[in-house]
Amino acid sequence: MESRIRNIVVVGGTTAGWLSAAYLAGIFRGAVQVTVLEAPAGEQRADTGMTGGVQALPAEMQSEFFDPLGIQESDWMRACDASFRMAARYTNWRTGGSAQWVARELPNGIPDYFYDPVGGTGTGTGTGTGTENSEFALPYHWAWRRSAGETLEPLDRSCFRAPPLLDAKKSPRWLDGRAALPYGWHVDEGLFTAYLRRVATGAWDVRTAQGVLRGVDRDSQGYVRAVVTTGGLRIPGGFFLDCSGARAALLAGALGEPRIADAGRLLCDSTVTLTSPADPDAGIAPYTSLTAAPDGWLWRMPLPGRTGVGRAFSTVLARPEDAGRELAVLCGLDPEAADVRHHALSSGRIRRAWVKNCVAMGSSASVVEPIGTAGTDGVLHALRQFVRHFPSAVAREAPAPRFNREAERRYEADRDHVQLHYASAPRRDSPFWRAQSARPVPAALQDLRSAYRGGFPLSGADLRSLTVLASLDTGPPLAPPVLAHLDRERAEAAKQFAWIARQQRILAETLPPASEYLARLHGK
Repeated sequence: MESRIRNIVVVGGTTAGWLSAAYLAGIFRGAVQVTVLEAPAGEQRADTGMTGGVQALPAEMQSEFFDPLGIQESDWMRACDASFRMAARYTNWRTGGSAQWVARELPNGIPDYFYDPVGGTGTGTGTGTGTENSEFALPYHWAWRRSAGETLEPLDRSCFRAPPLLDAKKSPRWLDGRAALPYGWHVDEGLFTAYLRRVATGAWDVRTAQGVLRGVDRDSQGYVRAVVTTGGLRIPGGFFLDCSGARAALLAGALGEPRIADAGRLLCDSTVTLTSPADPDAGIAPYTSLTAAPDGWLWRMPLPGRTGVGRAFSTVLARPEDAGRELAVLCGLDPEAADVRHHALSSGRIRRAWVKNCVAMGSSASVVEPIGTAGTDGVLHALRQFVRHFPSAVAREAPAPRFNREAERRYEADRDHVQLHYASAPRRDSPFWRAQSARPVPAALQDLRSAYRGGFPLSGADLRSLTVLASLDTGPPLAPPVLAHLDRERAEAAKQFAWIARQQRILAETLPPASEYLARLHGK
């Protein structure tokens, strides 16, 4: 029997599907044939419906996906009408009131917004988040300075170079192409998916088949031998990826793997989205906006000439038609004429992401509110894990337990990161916020908050939540008690704070507006 898997079938021509196909074809370089089963033109569904036509890409997208494929950043940015994403900006998460884009005032008189910059969880000077060779991320030294009365600056402006540049809508690159700051991207979802398809089918000989999945042909041991379409087309494969979207047509539909819902943890169960024309005189914000609203939260992801806008809410507390009308009004659009799209949002995961010789990717594996995350980050992570655990044809399910444990761990970390926002935000001004604050908090999240409030340093994956936690928590910041004994560490941190302040001034003077850089890039 042949010991090597020779072909992979990707079910679903979604963004996740074509991302997976291009990635795997580039990794295996002809050793494995990849085929994508995509729905006929006009019938393909979006991955989740959460984006409003705009997708966020993580900072690792260039180094982990495009660089191995030999694709220059400027080439794919032009093809996908891309813009920069240097941070997530949180607005009105600490003050009650109606839904509005403009920040309200906090009791101390400063506007209610803060930034969580891309690349802001490490401890190196390259990102401005820590000190060289330090055990403590820079936010802990900020907490020490605040408690000692040495600074009144908020955490983001003390610890990161980006915030004043984000206020000024600066580019993360100089006009000569040199990078100044870490960043991700916003892309047109349709253009991005089409570009991935062209790359996969052109450069890497990925094959396509059109049809709608009807079922599977399985052998006596339950392994899938082929997928079968409603038109009778049979596509054989050694391994299959479910990239059909949240419905998980292969694993949940054909194989019957159950989904585990998380409705008891997160209230938002629906979204409305639209595309709003951009004000040409307002510039292009190089960040994702996340704005708290009485019945959930809103997002904006800008592109050249337009912005993807959406609203996540609970249908128990708000009617979908009202949410759509209010979103259109917030964008200055006629609610009767605006193309408002409604989508269900079912937070949860499939019980096992790897079943027999099938693996779920993207929203086929799990769905969670995308607060402060890039949509394709989870797909890239799962693809790396899949390649690392790529099996032989005689033991196609051997890596499944390890892969499934990691998929479950990753989902729970993402879900807890979302719930952290609700648990930490002090808003109690509406039924939504009061109900969300009353939701049970998992032990891991309780430990995380207790550690922060006790002044104990977070580490590893928990650092991801540090900026949001420190910015939303209303109590006084507590520094690790051991810092009282580390004079040299505090002195080094003081130098880092001074370096960040100098960098903020220099970059503000030398970096061009994002709109100018993107106009040159796109020729607009």
